[in-house]
Amino acid sequence: MKIVFAAILVCVLAACSQTPSNGTSLASATAQVAGASSSEAPASSASTPLPATTTTAPAADAATVLTLYHWQLANAVDKSGRRIDALFARADRPVQLDFDAQGVSIDNTCNRTRGSYSVAGGKLTVGNLASTRMACNDPALTALDAAAGKDLQGAFVLTLNVRGKQPRLVLIADSGVRLTFTGVPAALPPRAS
Repeated sequence: MKIVFAAILVCVLAACSQTPSNGTSLASATAQVAGASSSEAPASSASTPLPATTTTAPAADAATVLTLYHWQLANAVDKSGRRIDALFARADRPVQLDFDAQGVSIDNTCNRTRGSYSVAGGKLTVGNLASTRMACNDPALTALDAAAGKDLQGAFVLTLNVRGKQPRLVLIADSGVRLTFTGVPAALPPRAS
């Protein structure tokens, strides 16, 4: 059994180290998001430090990097700089954004929420959101759902900082709401048998 597990692990690691067919490696895409050109990006070794610059990510690379992490809400303030407390109803389970090719999901609220998104011109646009309709018995969770539906939809200036140990995503809405998320690496998807 240990031998089978070791063989599977070696195959998974080997597959992860391969450059995708479009020619962009994870290290290259990550470095591009941080402001380096493709030629400046390291060819391998995820431990290579990224450039110290933080820029608004190019659209294609930002969309790729967004899918690599679970984005957990670390801070949310309105245009006056006041914390949006309703978004922190669950201190032990921060609101989380998960991006994939089909859309974005908002988790750790009372109801599950999902919608479309696009990245273009340094902006993230979250389209109409659909949500389950569970009754939230706790008024704080009801307020959390309402705040998430209001504050996580629309157009945002998108800033990704992928240098250092913890990636950071900052979304600034036209209303002045500023949402800061920290990235937790997403697990590899399960392999089909």
